[in-house]
Amino acid sequence: MQLRALALAALLATSFSAQADRIATWEFTASSTKPLTANGAAASYSLVGDVTSSFAQGVGGAQLSALNTTGYKTTAANLSNGIQFNVETTGYSDIQFSFAQRNSSTASAYTSLQYKAADETQWTTVKSFKMDPQGANPNWYTLSYDFSSITKANDSLSFAVRLVASYGPSGSYVATNTGSTFASSGTIRYDNVTFSGTAIPDPLPVPEPQTYALMLAGLATVAAVARRRRAH
Repeated sequence: MQLRALALAALLATSFSAQADRIATWEFTASSTKPLTANGAAASYSLVGDVTSSFAQGVGGAQLSALNTTGYKTTAANLSNGIQFNVETTGYSDIQFSFAQRNSSTASAYTSLQYKAADETQWTTVKSFKMDPQGANPNWYTLSYDFSSITKANDSLSFAVRLVASYGPSGSYVATNTGSTFASSGTIRYDNVTFSGTAIPDPLPVPEPQTYALMLAGLATVAAVARRRRAH
């Protein structure tokens, strides 16, 4: 029974430690663009290319709690305009990235997610998101990507991702709404941008020599007691 209890406790401990922890979250407000971070992790964001930003209504109708980006020029090169996020993932593995996005009708229908590890100079595109056509009141969509297979994202002083407007299948920018024309006045809003991961457990301490001696002495005592019991 004791062994079963210990095994169950170990399983519960393993399951608990495997849960994802938040590393950094941006809940953009007009008063602060600083992210909420865990364990003092370094995190920041910046605009890419010609994009400018302001604050706008966020997820759930919260006032001025989303970052509204615009200025995606029609003549811009592919993957050259958007927003970038940098985060320190020290002490974490199995990195997850999620965010909420809302497009206006003339914004780029396609947004590509790219990443760059600390020792890399080139961006790698891992996914393209296509936004559904928007009505008079555009919808928010929660999107995500699992970076757990990207080992360079783990336990890093600097891991970066960016969300950039990208060409459609025709090789040019496409407006989000069918029948609309892509325009630099189009807007893309971001909210609840979050990095999370699994805390890397501390390595087990190496026992001191005297600890080994005590363990051996204890085993010898147990063996001696067992022999006495068999002898009787």
